[in-house]
Amino acid sequence: YKRQGSYGAHDQARLDRIADIWKSASFNAKVFDDIHKMVWEKLLINCAVNGPCAITNLRVGPLMADPNGREISYACITEAYNVAKAMGIAIDIEDPVAYLQGYSERMPNGFPSTAQDHAARKKGEIEAINGAIPRVGAPVGVDAPMNRFVTLLVKARESAF
Repeated sequence: YKRQGSYGAHDQARLDRIADIWKSASFNAKVFDDIHKMVWEKLLINCAVNGPCAITNLRVGPLMADPNGREISYACITEAYNVAKAMGIAIDIEDPVAYLQGYSERMPNGFPSTAQDHAARKKGEIEAINGAIPRVGAPVGVDAPMNRFVTLLVKARESAF
């Protein structure tokens, strides 16, 4: 899925033309009027699967099939969702767990970028994913202990790379 938008004033016609180019190449494409919504909807999924898959070396489907992995992922996405809501981000998600379940059903063989980085023994971008949630949650009064813990585990693992 190709998603696009603009942080500032934007030319809607230009964004629509870019989306049409992607569509003509058989990609699904969507233009977002609110780039923050787009970023946070992707970030919610990334929080739920990137760190947990990197730590466990599991793909999305097996992670979600495991009760422990599922609990970690549900906590990560719920914390991120609560931060987004407290920040006033207008995400179109009512139930973050159902959102994650839908994603995992569509992408059971997904192996997120942080897990791919670890498989190659490279440091990933965990600070910009799970690490961001407690950092931006604190000023709006939302704690994110699972995202903090996942970040610490990933960084501890990366210390060997």
